[in-house]
Amino acid sequence: MSGKDPELSRLGEALSSARSAYAAAKKNTDETKARLNETGSRIQTFNAKIADLKKGIDSEYNAMRSERAGGDRDAADEHRSLAQSMQETLTQIYESKKACFAELDEARAAFNKALDAQKVLRDKVQEAWDGFNARLEYLKTENAKEQAKWKEKPCRICGVPIRYNVEWKHIPNLCKACFEKDKENWEDRTCAKCGKTFRINKGWEHIPTICSDCRKVVKAEKAAREAEKAARVQAEQEAEQASSMQAEAERQAAASALVDVANEEIQAAEG
Repeated sequence: MSGKDPELSRLGEALSSARSAYAAAKKNTDETKARLNETGSRIQTFNAKIADLKKGIDSEYNAMRSERAGGDRDAADEHRSLAQSMQETLTQIYESKKACFAELDEARAAFNKALDAQKVLRDKVQEAWDGFNARLEYLKTENAKEQAKWKEKPCRICGVPIRYNVEWKHIPNLCKACFEKDKENWEDRTCAKCGKTFRINKGWEHIPTICSDCRKVVKAEKAAREAEKAARVQAEQEAEQASSMQAEAERQAAASALVDVANEEIQAAEG
């Protein structure tokens, strides 16, 4: 395709812009997803700590009951103190987990919003891509049609291929080199009839002495003379034919009169 199509350039810029917007949206989605995953990972960490603390608290209370049963109240109090400390830590972790759930809800909402925006921009990228491809295919089709208009023919003098367009008003018969060389054969002449200047080629077999306008006049006059001659000949032929027909009619009339006279004489002799 020759040249640069403005519409294709516009669609290409729209596609590039849509891709850039989509890339930014995808980056935002990836960031919100990472935040969502990190928050979820912290909650899992809290869950693991909670499970360990609950297990430790149960273990300390079991140990406390065992020491009491054995009569060692000091050891039992120590296990109870450790269990209470673990319980306080467990409460703090529950509070942190609760706050983390609020962050999780916020991160999930941000991720869903970013994902929805990314889907919208993905559709816009596809729409821009479809528009760009449709224009490209149209230009390819038009270019194929345009290329089909171009043909080749041999130079009348040297045979070198001449590329031409079938829609040109004047299709060349000579290549550029032969055309430039052929220009040397052209010169101006003065019309012998009207004095107007006209161009002739010295390579012509019959070089005219009068211009094209005068040749048309001469041709018209010749045609008029030939038409007049033809009319005169036709008139003479018609007159000759009429004369011949009249002579024949007179001959037949004379013959008929002789027959009538002969018949009268025969009738008179018989009577």
